[in-house]
Amino acid sequence: MIEWKIISSGSNGNCVLVNDVMIDCGVPFKRIKEHLYDINYLLLTHIHSDHINSSTLENIKKLFPKITIIGNYQIAQLYDIDIIGNSDFKITLSSFEVTPFECFHDVITQGYTWCVDGENIIYATDTSSLENAPHLKFDYLFIESNHDEKKLEMARNKSKYGYDPYTGGKRHLSTQQCKTFYYLNRRSKESQLIELHKSERFY
Repeated sequence: MIEWKIISSGSNGNCVLVNDVMIDCGVPFKRIKEHLYDINYLLLTHIHSDHINSSTLENIKKLFPKITIIGNYQIAQLYDIDIIGNSDFKITLSSFEVTPFECFHDVITQGYTWCVDGENIIYATDTSSLENAPHLKFDYLFIESNHDEKKLEMARNKSKYGYDPYTGGKRHLSTQQCKTFYYLNRRSKESQLIELHKSERFY
């Protein structure tokens, strides 16, 4: 049985729990401290501060040394982590194997897949494509569903204060892309889609 909880997902911070796995820690330490007693693994996707809160990560390392921290080589250049994950190469942990895969963002970003009790899980956010995702059938799909394509199109050429919301939105997976991936890669109709990183403006 998979238990999951979204603590935060979006530009204000990202942290999701899936059984004894935490994905990203881009929130204040006090928001997640109570959960950390049940966590064995922390999967980090990329270096952006809404995914890695530096002080939170330091507190996790100091106060919860039992938690194994996994991230890519760019993360390892900035933080002391336990395992550097290479895309498409399995990492064998004590209770399961996890496979990072490359996402498409403006920094090195990875999604993850793993299997618990025969159920396949995929987690991917901050990417414009899932073309590198493993070809598996999934039971739990934690997938970015940032914006509705029609709503985002209405923001084309409407940059304000130097920020172009259309270009920014295109760096993320749309709701249409998310749901297409879900229908093509779910194991059954019972497979769960958990939409992540929803834009308050364009979802």
